[in-house]
Amino acid sequence: MIGVILIKSKIIEIFSSIQGEGLLIGKRQIFIRFAGCNIDCKYCDTQDSKNVDVGRYYSFEELNEEIQSLMTVDVDSLEITGGEPLLHCDYIHDFLSEYGYRAMLETNASLPDNLAKLCDVIDIVSMDIKLPEHFNSEDEWLNVYDNELKSIQIMEDNNIQYYIKIVVSPTTSTQIIEDILKDLIPGVSSNVEIIVQPVSPMSLWKNKENLFKISETIGKHFKVAIIPQIHKYMEIE
Repeated sequence: MIGVILIKSKIIEIFSSIQGEGLLIGKRQIFIRFAGCNIDCKYCDTQDSKNVDVGRYYSFEELNEEIQSLMTVDVDSLEITGGEPLLHCDYIHDFLSEYGYRAMLETNASLPDNLAKLCDVIDIVSMDIKLPEHFNSEDEWLNVYDNELKSIQIMEDNNIQYYIKIVVSPTTSTQIIEDILKDLIPGVSSNVEIIVQPVSPMSLWKNKENLFKISETIGKHFKVAIIPQIHKYMEIE
């Protein structure tokens, strides 16, 4: 029933802005940031969103009213983000089933079973592939990475449009990129683009040669683009 919270999900913020990352860069979107995350990345730029206690509950009707209050003619889509929005997959599915907005899901892709529930309501997925350097232990990374590969298979099987984002640092080795590519090549369609996102701020990158090496390594097998977080240059949220 519209207006009744069937599944409790806290939303931290809802706002209109310009997409600063990935394939929809420059597009006007309405961002819906869900609370809580299932992993603890070292580089996370939305630390507050990891907390499940922040934000407030929205009924479907209240969420739609907030979206409509922000809607402008140039809006391309909703941006479903977090935290980790897949923790709220049932709420997201029911809301989008009811209202039918074009939506992009931004996810760490480490909850493949939850992702599978959204295949019929999400238009494009921006999924991360995490690197070992993002975690405190290799075992922690391997568990996340294995689930990311499962999520890729789900999207391939369901013909979901998606792209892969890899956040890299000045010390990221081309060897780990090559190792990941060996896992991606058998199962990822050739039209899937890999976005290399340099960790912010760019002042960390005294020598950008590593970015070019990583791009060349990926470019042997997939379309690749290096895109920093443009919204930070624009000084917008």
